[in-house]
Amino acid sequence: MAAEPTREEHAKRCLEHTEVSPPTAWTLTLLFLLTIAVVPVVQHVVEIRGNLQARREERAATGEPPTGRILPRSWDVFSLLRSPAVAAIEAYEAALEEDSVVSAWLLPRAQGVLTGALGAGNEQVYPGRRGWLHYRPDVDYVTGPGYLDPARLRRRRDAGDGVQPDPVRALARFNAQLAARGIVLVVVPTPVKTMIHPETLSQRYAPPGAPLQNPSWPAFARAMEREQILMFDPTPVLADARRRTGAAQFLRTDTHWTPDAMERVAESLARFLRARVPPPGAGTPTPYRRGPGRLSESAGDIALMLQLPPGDARRLWGPAERARIHPVRTSAGEPWRPSRRADILLLGDSFSNVYSLPGMGWGAGAGFAEQLSVALRRPLDRIAINAGGAYAARQRLRGDLLRGKDPLSGKRVVLYQFAMRDLAFGDWKLLDLPKEHER
Repeated sequence: MAAEPTREEHAKRCLEHTEVSPPTAWTLTLLFLLTIAVVPVVQHVVEIRGNLQARREERAATGEPPTGRILPRSWDVFSLLRSPAVAAIEAYEAALEEDSVVSAWLLPRAQGVLTGALGAGNEQVYPGRRGWLHYRPDVDYVTGPGYLDPARLRRRRDAGDGVQPDPVRALARFNAQLAARGIVLVVVPTPVKTMIHPETLSQRYAPPGAPLQNPSWPAFARAMEREQILMFDPTPVLADARRRTGAAQFLRTDTHWTPDAMERVAESLARFLRARVPPPGAGTPTPYRRGPGRLSESAGDIALMLQLPPGDARRLWGPAERARIHPVRTSAGEPWRPSRRADILLLGDSFSNVYSLPGMGWGAGAGFAEQLSVALRRPLDRIAINAGGAYAARQRLRGDLLRGKDPLSGKRVVLYQFAMRDLAFGDWKLLDLPKEHER
């Protein structure tokens, strides 16, 4: 008597012998062909109509024969066939994706259904509890493996994209280059939202306890001590304020800290600098003052990453989030400005810029450098770049030095602020600063 087939054998037999009737096969094939044909047809019709309208408007405005194109962008593929450069092909593909009419119409609506009905995010966003949103790299930072694990460093280094993954190597070299000029480096790794507010992502962390951290953080802190690099960690400041006051330290739909949290960190960093890097002599205090609070509001950068239709965003998250900022002015009433003559240079990322640059949506003149000037009663110089926190500000500094400018002239201290997630995911390029005699 033959043995009964196992469940695995039965499943394998079913998969290998699936039968599809001819009507079903033809129907599925026609639907597939119709789907892949409709998208370019719709794109061509919309682009040609738009181009014709633009030509009519050009003729009406100038009275001259129009010069704009009629054919859709997809026809540019024929020029690529004559000169198939890799960069040109990549640019062509990016332009097609960005200009896709069907994608622009469909993706926000599909994301609205996924987020509203299923609580799903996308490759960049995790929806949390009570309307909070989390940036995926922030979550991955605290849930992922140690960023200083040798095997992980090796995998990132060997991935073929030219990334230098080891922050300790980059910071040690940067510290040595600054020390050769008599400048003290102070690193300010800035905690991310998931570390301070895990309860907004998972109920298991309510009420909030100790902040979450990547497994490699203790090793990183020891490495900074071994390399004799001063480090100011704002995490205890924010975690303590969270426990004592219950107030949010981060914005609900944005990656960045609240204005109050930022100002609290600036005051703590000022005390750290006065204790560890005393100013030369008594110095002459420069009075800065915080102006009256000003309400600013924004949809939040994480909410924008979801690319939801405006109505869905308002329904899911409510009105735009508000924050009260305190713009900084001099005693003469002038807005704060970075000073090249200052003896402290702040290198920063978007955490430094969030309340400084109007384009970030949260107001201007009230960022980290401004608040630190108030706390120190001293002017500061600043180089802060939103993207590429692991190297962008250092690269700008190097570029300025190579161009004959000298942001390091007269500096005693360089503060290097970057988001902690960059320790795990940043490209820590080894940049050589030109020596003073080489400028």
